Amino acid sequence: MNTDVGQITFLDSASVTKAELETLTFYRAVSARIPTPPDATTLDQMNIVEVSGALDFWNDPQEDVYDETDGDAV
Repeated sequence: MNTDVGQITFLDSASVTKAELETLTFYRAVSARIPTPPDATTLDQMNIVEVSGALDFWNDPQEDVYDETDGDAV
């Protein structure tokens, strides 16, 4: 039985071979040393969307389907 709790792994010693344990130990040691970048800020995400062209369809004249006469006055 293999149960992960956060960074702690509980292994059933009867079902784990020595090679599996050595591999798991090596993997944990290496993965603990790999730095992960921080999450992108909201401003970073907004800039990515803007430069990606994902919103360029709004510049298409066919998307401008409403005018001043649509809807109720506020």
